[in-house]
This record gives sequence, C-alpha cells and structure tokens, in this order.
Amino acid sequence: MTELHTSRLILRAPRPDDAPCYALGISEFAVARWLTPVPWPYTLSMAQDFLRGAPKATPERAFFIIERPGKGLIGCVSLLNELGFWISRPHWHKGFGTEAASALIDWHFAGTDSDVIRSSAHHNNVASLRLKAKLGFVTTGREMRFSQALQHNVEHVTTELTRSAWTARKTICA
Repeated sequence: MTELHTSRLILRAPRPDDAPCYALGISEFAVARWLTPVPWPYTLSMAQDFLRGAPKATPERAFFIIERPGKGLIGCVSLLNELGFWISRPHWHKGFGTEAASALIDWHFAGTDSDVIRSSAHHNNVASLRLKAKLGFVTTGREMRFSQALQHNVEHVTTELTRSAWTARKTICA
C-alpha cells in the first residue's frame, strides 16, 4: 500500500476502522456544506460504504486519508476527477490542507505525464480558494454544480495547476 509522508502527516489508504472518525469529521455541517457531492447529514453507514469503495491509490487517481501521527484521522485528500480535500474543523488554519495537497501534487506529477490538475470550489469558500492560489492554481472559469448538502445549485470557481507552474513554484520556494 502506498503511503505519502510529510513533516507532520501521513497520507494513506482508508481502512474500515476509519469510518467512525471519517463520518464524524465530514458530517459536521461546517465541513459538508463546502463538499458538493457529499450529502448532509452524513452517517456512519455512508462512511463505511464510501471508504470500502475508495480506489487504490495511483499517481493518476488517488484517495488518501490524512492522518496526524498520534492524533488520528483529520481529513482526506484526493485526486479523482479533480483535486479535492477536507480537514475536520478542529484542525483548520494549521496548514494541513496545504501540506497534504502539496504531497499529493508532488506524487502525481512525479508519477505521471499529466500536464494539468483541475480543481474547483464554491465561489464563497475563501479558505479553499486561498489554499489553491497558494499552491499555484489559477482561475479558469465558473460553473454551477448541485450541492448535495445544500440541496441547490452553487456557483463554483474552476481552477487548474500546470506542471510548469508547479515546477516553477517549487524552484522559487527551494
């Protein structure tokens, strides 16, 4: 099984025993409201079913649990159709989302020929849009998507990160 390690985090495959913590973190409305495909309320059985079907991580397509050693599951990061992530509320504003997404982006670009990663966020999800800008994502447009938690269409800002922008950012930061 693939694991990615950062200075503070382990990104790993989901396990069945993650379901209670996963459900607890994602079921908080302050988290779920920003996750377009996630229904709310979110139940333990939904978490069990979802985690059981999570794809095996490859550089092309990945879903990782974000774990803080000694603290447990604090969120997840994925690169399925686009980059996505969530961090449980007690762990907001500590840089964990940036750290986890950076590790996944590094792994993706190192292991594929892909030249671009796409992402999106609710137009008013300032924290997510700020994190993506910090990573080098640029706005490519806007579109409406149906939010399962909010039960209505929400305007999304679409973004993308090119391999060349990521490489240049890494060179500048080094």
